[in-house]
Amino acid sequence: MIAATLFWMLPSCKPAEDPSQQTDQVVIATAEPTYVSAYSATCSAEVTAPNPGLLTEIGVCWSTSANPTVDNFVKKSNKCSKPFTALLSQLEPNTKYYVRGFAKYGLDYCYGSEKTFTTLDPDTPGASPITTPEATDITYNSFGCHITVEPFGLTNWYVGVCYSQVPEFTYGDAEGSALAEYYIEDGVYKADIYCYELIPNTQYYYRAFIFHRDEYTNEYNFYYGDILSFATLDVPFVLEVNTYSPDYYWGDYMIAYGGGYCTMPQLINQLGFCYSNTNAYPQYDSDLHTIAASPTGQDMYFDFSSYINNLSANSKYYVRSYVRYKTDSIKYGNVVSVDTYK
Repeated sequence: MIAATLFWMLPSCKPAEDPSQQTDQVVIATAEPTYVSAYSATCSAEVTAPNPGLLTEIGVCWSTSANPTVDNFVKKSNKCSKPFTALLSQLEPNTKYYVRGFAKYGLDYCYGSEKTFTTLDPDTPGASPITTPEATDITYNSFGCHITVEPFGLTNWYVGVCYSQVPEFTYGDAEGSALAEYYIEDGVYKADIYCYELIPNTQYYYRAFIFHRDEYTNEYNFYYGDILSFATLDVPFVLEVNTYSPDYYWGDYMIAYGGGYCTMPQLINQLGFCYSNTNAYPQYDSDLHTIAASPTGQDMYFDFSSYINNLSANSKYYVRSYVRYKTDSIKYGNVVSVDTYK
């Protein structure tokens, strides 16, 4: 009698379209795969169970062979009570796949009906949800991209552009990137993206991308367009350095101020002040100097300051700003003088 009762409690699994009696059975509906590209597809599964509390896993599994199981490729949901849409990623192009929903009910795995799809050839239109457009608005340190995205049936996705000076790269090893919010125009997803802080007169490679955060697994999946290239415009190197009046009130220190302008600030590697109470034109190598700041990045206009300490009383000090750039070149600003006192 006990054995018969335990047998009756074991779960029974049926595909949703099975016409037989479904009372006290786990019913798994596998939807037709959609948004099939060269490297991905989406597939949904919905599970109905007589006792939802016994559901510990639902998801979809897929393989290049019929009757895939959880021992093959799997995407699981962390919300067993809701329909589940999975992104099947990292697929091979021109390949037939078999997919079906599954559920773990109690200790057993149950499977839904099997569906098939074939990934596209990479050269087929729509094989990727995103295409890298030709670069626009190219300047000496920036460029733009006007991107069109094919819908692929998921939420939590973002669009961007990444770039590098080497021809093979992904988002993870790109030199830089930019993201943008997409907008819908005439039913088409679009985004206008601009990248800055590039080096003038330089060959760059770039590609558009989409990344999607799986709301069930929190995994990130990337989809890329082709890699294209362009060259930033040339710009002459111009560097101006100015020394401003220091702040000195009393004692053995002053605060020196400087600023300037540079068309290629990424070549700057050091800023500071030279000072002396004997040399009216203090030099970086032969007189005392401070280091006021690290490179200024991409801001062509810059300002900097520095404390100058241990000054002698009743002396005239000569101060001028300097900028070290490229390898070991130095550009000086004008000289200002300060009289110290006790």
